[in-house]
Amino acid sequence: MRGILFINVGTPADCNKADVKKFIGDMLSDPLVMGKSEWLSALLARRIIAPASCSKSFEKYKLIWRKDEPIISPILYFMQKLARSLEEKKNIPVEIAMRYGEPSIEQALKDLEKKCPLLHEVIVFPLYPHYAQSTTQTSIDEVGRIFYKRPHSYRLKIVKPYFDHPAFINALTKHAEPYLKDIDKLVFSYHSLPVNQVESAWEKGREFDYVYQLKETNRLFCKKLNIESQYTLLLYASQRGRNWLKPFLDTDISDLPGLGWKKVAIIAPGFPIDNMETLFDIDIEARELFLKAGGEKFVFVPSLNDSDDWVEAVWKITTGV
Repeated sequence: MRGILFINVGTPADCNKADVKKFIGDMLSDPLVMGKSEWLSALLARRIIAPASCSKSFEKYKLIWRKDEPIISPILYFMQKLARSLEEKKNIPVEIAMRYGEPSIEQALKDLEKKCPLLHEVIVFPLYPHYAQSTTQTSIDEVGRIFYKRPHSYRLKIVKPYFDHPAFINALTKHAEPYLKDIDKLVFSYHSLPVNQVESAWEKGREFDYVYQLKETNRLFCKKLNIESQYTLLLYASQRGRNWLKPFLDTDISDLPGLGWKKVAIIAPGFPIDNMETLFDIDIEARELFLKAGGEKFVFVPSLNDSDDWVEAVWKITTGV
């Protein structure tokens, strides 16, 4: 019997300053995220960055935190719905885990074992279509570290980046197409990364090349929907420094109306699950900047979340069917 483990970056345990501060500190203490030594990453994250940024981040989380019952972070809410939907439709045990925070990887593996004592394989499905050391690599490393702490009766199978998988592209295009009516420009938004991390990965080949992979996703997306490249634009979001991948969403989005592009749609294919980067950076901040600059129409394309097409795509990617 097989089981599936979805893994994502994480979320604060609750929408309060203390939990936001802890989450930021935990995430940025990771040397694979910061690109610095372990001791320096921890020092900068917990003593400087987290205390300085938790209030601002808390205000953002308040705007996107789900107010329905139960009150929950959007990333956790949609991951739970995706897991339940896949479990019900494909009759396979599914659990979710966060690289930082709860539910933990260790607890999720234990929960899978309880659901199915006869497991022979757990398929680890990172919810990152494109490789980056700060998401893919650190998650895989942590799964391995926890798994090999004790013997198991099952093996692990890690799903590789699926940026060009036909099922992913099909789900993405079918989901996005209804949103792409009467627009001047389609903006692809991706999480920015430090240039030195991108260059280091690029030297290892296309399997690790973040920019190549995201551009290939864009190319296949446009090919599927017959969108010519001149009607698209690539912008990067959520940067934490100047020497990160550019152009930046929060600075360049305001220029579009002046260039004659007053009706835009923005999609973030790198995030299959809605989170801070989509719900705040795009749907709130970028929207406000664009409309204030004279834009007339701003269309936010939600993430795939628990859509039926995404559930089917996940199944095809994991099983090869």
